[in-house]
Amino acid sequence: MTSLQNYYRVAVTTYCLQFVLLAVGTFTGSTAKTDNLYDLGIGLALTLIKGIPWLVLIPGLIMKSKNVMAWMSYICLVYFIIWILVAFGENHSTLGTMGVFLTLIQFIAAAMYTRMQKRQ
Repeated sequence: MTSLQNYYRVAVTTYCLQFVLLAVGTFTGSTAKTDNLYDLGIGLALTLIKGIPWLVLIPGLIMKSKNVMAWMSYICLVYFIIWILVAFGENHSTLGTMGVFLTLIQFIAAAMYTRMQKRQ
């Protein structure tokens, strides 16, 4: 039972860290502006738009649904591709490399949670 809870905690923690990476990527881009409150609001709105696939999962994550956790592992694959492109693109971003590892950990935790939940 404790390993099931540990996988859930890791998956949710990395889920939250994905938003942090999206926000950092939005606010540290070459065209990012943080001069006034309006620019910060636009950056926050862009982060939320980038994270729409994650936001849909929130109710199911709160209920600890194994089906939502399975969908989260599928959505991880899309973000994994995006982070790979950022990490190995022209700029070789360290943020992208962190995103690759974070998404990999999230995928494994979500898949293991789903598998262990089905066994119970």
